[in-house]
Amino acid sequence: MRRLSMALLVGVSIAGCGGDPEVENREIISNLIEAGFPANDIQVFDGNVYVGRDAHVTLEASRELLQPLEEGSAEQYRTTNQVGTGVTKICVNPTAAFNSYSNLSQGLDLAIANYNEQGLRLTFARGPTTGCTANISAETTTGTGGQAGFPSNGMPYGVFYIGTGLDSYSADVNEHVITHELGHAIGFRHSDYYNRSISCGIGGDEGEAGVGAIHIPNTPTTATVGGSVMNSCFRSTETGEWTGSDITALSALYSGGAVQSCSNYNITSYRGQNGTQIRCGCGAVGGGAVWGTDLYTDDSNVCVAAVHAGAIGTAGGTVVVTIQPGQSSYAGTTRNGVTTYSYGAWSGSFSVSGTTPPLNTCSSYSFTSYRGQNGTSIRCSCGPVSGGTVWGTDLYTDDSNACAAAVHAGVIPASGGNVSVTIQPGQSSYTGTTRNGITTLSYGAWSGSFSLSP
Repeated sequence: MRRLSMALLVGVSIAGCGGDPEVENREIISNLIEAGFPANDIQVFDGNVYVGRDAHVTLEASRELLQPLEEGSAEQYRTTNQVGTGVTKICVNPTAAFNSYSNLSQGLDLAIANYNEQGLRLTFARGPTTGCTANISAETTTGTGGQAGFPSNGMPYGVFYIGTGLDSYSADVNEHVITHELGHAIGFRHSDYYNRSISCGIGGDEGEAGVGAIHIPNTPTTATVGGSVMNSCFRSTETGEWTGSDITALSALYSGGAVQSCSNYNITSYRGQNGTQIRCGCGAVGGGAVWGTDLYTDDSNVCVAAVHAGAIGTAGGTVVVTIQPGQSSYAGTTRNGVTTYSYGAWSGSFSVSGTTPPLNTCSSYSFTSYRGQNGTSIRCSCGPVSGGTVWGTDLYTDDSNACAAAVHAGVIPASGGNVSVTIQPGQSSYTGTTRNGITTLSYGAWSGSFSLSP
């Protein structure tokens, strides 16, 4: 049966291609079969070879699948191919056609944020922009699925396709599918590769052979419905957010190893990408010019700023740089043996912390923009709370001051703290009450709400 399937598949590739592409596709199929992928899960579409329905395999990538695994490199599931340490900023460049679909476009922004919120050694940015060390094109295709490929030569796969039919789904579903395809582009296999029917209801084993589907330590070896963004098939109820095992897998591949030196990053190239986090390393810290305190001009020396901020000592260490907006002025101070300079207006800033990335402040989020994404939770921080307008009790209008509402709800004290803001449906009315020193207002019908938890 497998030999028959392979013969039919080769026949498809011959019919669909000619000349050198035909020869390449025959070799790709042969390499995939040798690597352990079942012939009946290999497809040729529009002149390209795919496995698992959505993972495009190039000739180079198929050859790399046959290379022996380096001792100790086995690290959910991944391919033998990963993105090399020379790649620090991956720019995702949507076509004009892609941008014309509002949910695809919003899903791309949310997917990029998914990766950047994890403080990986890789950052993603929506193009066109500068400072890119790798590029991925975001393009449209027909249907309601997605297609991508695996890394090759240390570079992420250079394109993914999203079906325009997904625009009729929520932005969360688009976020899920695009996050999934970007996952393939940096080397993740399907979490249910061994039995696609777990998430799809039909289908079998994509193949492993100990080479093409390497288990990532500390993640489950078995898949469940909704257990991973990297499940083969998605549901219409997807939230687009990582699961715990997804985060573990990302950390194992792209946070846990050696990090790039902070000096390799051009922080000014990230202007406007506020909230993007870059994990990088500092050796022993000598001199370097720094302007500002807590918020530093984006041309400041990152490692010297990190010592000034108390994120590391002069012996060096790993830090997380968070891109921030430009400021109208910067105050110089002396801290931890480092004196920084004052300066006037500057177009970009950064903050710096230790390797646990800081939460964004709740005031940096527009919760009204999350309407309809019910159940989505945003983790954010509040400083000391002195006031703010709030409507409702327990369920608050989505234009309410989240930190004042959190004090009212008893989630944090007035001195501040971290909260989870969960998007909820709009209500026909909201009742004002007085709690914990905060008085909220009553209101009629409103289109969006949120609740709060620790």
